[in-house]
Amino acid sequence: MTTSTNKPNILIVGAGAVGFSVGYHLSLSGANITFLVREGRKAAFQAPQQLYCYDDAALKNFTGFGVIENVAELADKPFQFIFITLDGNASRTKEGMAMLSKLGDMVRASKATVIMNGFGIGLREHYIKVMQISEDRLLRGILGMLSHQGSAGLPVHAPTDPTKVAKAIVCYKHPANKVGFQVETNNKEAAKQFIEIYNRSKVSRCGQVSPAMFNIYSSIGFPVYAACDIAGWSDFSTVASNKELWRLAIRAQGEIAALPQHGLLGKFMALVMGPRMTAKVHIKMERDMLPLDYQAFNRFHHGGKVRAQDVESMRNSLAEGQRRGHQMPALQELLKRLSEHEAAS
Repeated sequence: MTTSTNKPNILIVGAGAVGFSVGYHLSLSGANITFLVREGRKAAFQAPQQLYCYDDAALKNFTGFGVIENVAELADKPFQFIFITLDGNASRTKEGMAMLSKLGDMVRASKATVIMNGFGIGLREHYIKVMQISEDRLLRGILGMLSHQGSAGLPVHAPTDPTKVAKAIVCYKHPANKVGFQVETNNKEAAKQFIEIYNRSKVSRCGQVSPAMFNIYSSIGFPVYAACDIAGWSDFSTVASNKELWRLAIRAQGEIAALPQHGLLGKFMALVMGPRMTAKVHIKMERDMLPLDYQAFNRFHHGGKVRAQDVESMRNSLAEGQRRGHQMPALQELLKRLSEHEAAS
């Protein structure tokens, strides 16, 4: 649904790193952006805000967006997309489910398409059930850029100016291919519409992912971050040099990829993404993301903000594998070590 000025209306649920980085680029594309935040937080997120871009070491001004604290404030305003930034763990809390239920009422009474950004086995089905919406009204999305709060306290590397970072509500860095976001294509028409809107920014691109590949993307990476956690979040060359731990993590990654629901594609990924290839991918990412400190970001994000989601996803993969007769020994051992590491810390 668009306004009389032909600008799409997009509601973003959550004004964190994902919400602000995607919302900013959608605003560059000409979209009208409204953020839905927790009660009592409206003043903290009012426009204007500044974002720091590692790509060109510059502050970006984000103006003209709206902020509300309650779904009831939306009244009859039509939205083309409702972009939900809750992670997998938060989406299953009492508060998260209450929010999804309210949003579901609004979606059913409109033509809006939901884009969810949480990960985990069964999370898509959870959204559909709680929101009581049809499958074609829900797309899954993956943030392609790395984004963190300006207050995260990550190490600063030249040419990054710490005074600029201190002024930013969010800081972001694109990968080499400039894909800032990727969206699932189970509803090809809705995905196409979102991609076309996003790409109008000309400075960030939106890619597309098949549902089968999304299922794999959203579950196999967590053992690598568990190994990094156990290894103290050293650089990837150092983590991978701990051959016993690294091979354990990659075997666990392969066990998840090879789960029956991932089909032949998953089995292929399990074979291809061995210790050397996985290390190569992350070492390249570490280099490409400079001056953003990749492992410091992972420690802040996967070791803190979404750690509960990551662990829950691995435990769900373990339960799913065992339910289907797969013992998943590497994943079992990795989760045991991660639990011991957390207890020792």
